[in-house]
Formats: sequence, C-alpha cells, structure tokens
Amino acid sequence: MKKWSQYIITICVALLLVLCVLMIQNTFEHNGSLLLSELCNAFFVPGVLILCFGLLLWASNGGAFDMLSFAITKLFDLFKKDLTKVKYRTFYDYREAQRDKKRSFSCYIIVGAFFIAISIVFFVLYKNY
Repeated sequence: MKKWSQYIITICVALLLVLCVLMIQNTFEHNGSLLLSELCNAFFVPGVLILCFGLLLWASNGGAFDMLSFAITKLFDLFKKDLTKVKYRTFYDYREAQRDKKRSFSCYIIVGAFFIAISIVFFVLYKNY
C-alpha cells in the first residue's frame, strides 16, 4: 500500500502543477491549436520537474552528494561545545551510516516520464491540427 500511495501522491502533485500552469496561461478561454499547445506545455513542465527530482534522488542514492553532505555536517560540528560528541568522525563512518538510508525514486521517474509522454501526445495532436 505504501508503494501505491507514493504514486498517488506524486500524480496528485503533478496534476496540481498542471492545473496551476493552465490557470497561469488562461487556457480555459482558448480552443483549437492554441489549447493543444498550452496543454502540451502544462503537462511538460510538471513532467520535467518530477523526472529531474527523481534523477536527483537516484544520484543521491548512488552517493553523488555524500562528500558535500559530510562537509556541511563537519562544518556544523565545529560550532559544538564538545567536539568529542560528533556523530561521524570520518567520511567512512558517515558513508556507512548513509548506506542504509536509501530513498525510493522510481515513482518520480515513472510519473515524470508518463506526464512527458502525455505532453508528447498533445504536441503530436497540435502539429497535426
């Protein structure tokens, strides 16, 4: 059930973004090819945003940002009163602790790609109109 709830929430957020883009463009007052063009834009924007967020999570799970995160943690550790109570002494300790904290990213990539596919359908309809 948790897996499905991630997809449902992601789709709801994407649809909310679609609605926002449609309202910004005053799409409800247009028809014909202009309507298809704006629908293409409205589905493309959230699709790209969600897909890129999923790709960032994928890179983060792979350890792409671990060194930066460890450096920021060590920077904040410098301001502690007792330096013996730091959470991670070495990067190896930090990396081992982060290995267990993997986040799911597949729902973002799938939903983002789905919204981009809908955008492509509207683009083809726009070009053939």
